[in-house]
Amino acid sequence: MHPIKPTVPLETMTALDLRVGTIRSLVRNTVDPSLLQLTLDFDGHRQEFLLNWVETRFEFEEILGKQALAVLNVTGLKDGFTGRILEVGPLDQLMPILVCPEHPIPDGSRVS
Repeated sequence: MHPIKPTVPLETMTALDLRVGTIRSLVRNTVDPSLLQLTLDFDGHRQEFLLNWVETRFEFEEILGKQALAVLNVTGLKDGFTGRILEVGPLDQLMPILVCPEHPIPDGSRVS
């Protein structure tokens, strides 16, 4: 296991806008086809995100319509995008998977 990162102040965690959204569209990015461009719905607020899954997860279409956890207020993977979808795997060279709620909950629900 990799070493645990240093403790951060609670204020750092509470500054993040973590929410649950449903993946409404999923296409390859037109500027960089190695990236997937997703649109998530957060109960009336839609936001686009990028995932670097094209080379590591071949059946990525299966996530369309699923809920995922996202951080809305951080820098995105490329200029013009904000936010990151939470995923497990890539840092450990594993197939990436979404971090998602165990049961459906209302879109836009905040994570504490």
